[in-house]
Amino acid sequence: MLLIVLFGCSGSGDIATSERNGEKERVRVVDGNQAAQIINGMHNQSVAADTNVIAEYGREKKDLLYISYYADQMQAKNAFDLMIEKMAAAKKGPFFHLMPLNTYTKPVYFTLGMGSRHYIYQSGNYLLWLQTYQAFDDKLPPRLLKLYPV
Repeated sequence: MLLIVLFGCSGSGDIATSERNGEKERVRVVDGNQAAQIINGMHNQSVAADTNVIAEYGREKKDLLYISYYADQMQAKNAFDLMIEKMAAAKKGPFFHLMPLNTYTKPVYFTLGMGSRHYIYQSGNYLLWLQTYQAFDDKLPPRLLKLYPV
């Protein structure tokens, strides 16, 4: 029983990432404090959730999948809403052409920036951000959608 308590809830072990994203194979996973430091560093403030994972796909022009887990689904929704609000209000940010993808019943946003495409959404207690160089025709990658449905 103690092993289940120790390992069953151990950080990023609860955050699944697929072995492939589109045509790219997963090459690295960053988790724990290192993932939180990267996320906080990108924002220049403490915004990382309690549990975070960054999966890298491909060897060149890597796709990056950021997943944050929140203990409460409402926390995940609030973090998602705040992120979208700030991006929409930013006049000179690194992202542009922020738009909702109406393919899904729940909010999924698409934006361009930093030479790549970005998909942002919430799935239950998870907040996801996919930075990709692949074209998915305004849809989420099927493997990602299977793990984290909308």
